[in-house]
Amino acid sequence: MIGPKTIANSLEHTKDFGIVCSAGQLGGQWFLENFDPIMALQGNRYLTTAYSGRISQESLQALFDYIERYKVVVKPEKIYNLSEVGLAHLRMETENSFRKNIVLL
Repeated sequence: MIGPKTIANSLEHTKDFGIVCSAGQLGGQWFLENFDPIMALQGNRYLTTAYSGRISQESLQALFDYIERYKVVVKPEKIYNLSEVGLAHLRMETENSFRKNIVLL
C-alpha cells in the first residue's frame, strides 16, 4: 500500500499479476503525473485504491460478518522491532507472505 509518489516505481518492481494499492498520501504528492497505465500495468499488473471516506455502518458490518462467516484471519502475520526492518522486508518479498507485517517504532 503506497501513495502516488511511489506508484510508478512500485509497479516496476511488481511481478506479473501483482497488485499495488494506492492508499496513502504521506509522500506529499496527491495525484499521478506522466502516468501511462497501458505501459505501467503491462504483464497484467493491477492498480487499486482504498478510500476510507465512504465507509458506512452497513458496509463495516458486512465486512465483520464476512470475516466471521468465512473465518478470515485478520491478525498480523508478524510483528517486528525497528531493528528488524530488513527482516520484515525480506519476509514481505517472499511468495509466502500474505497478511500485514508490522514494524514497531
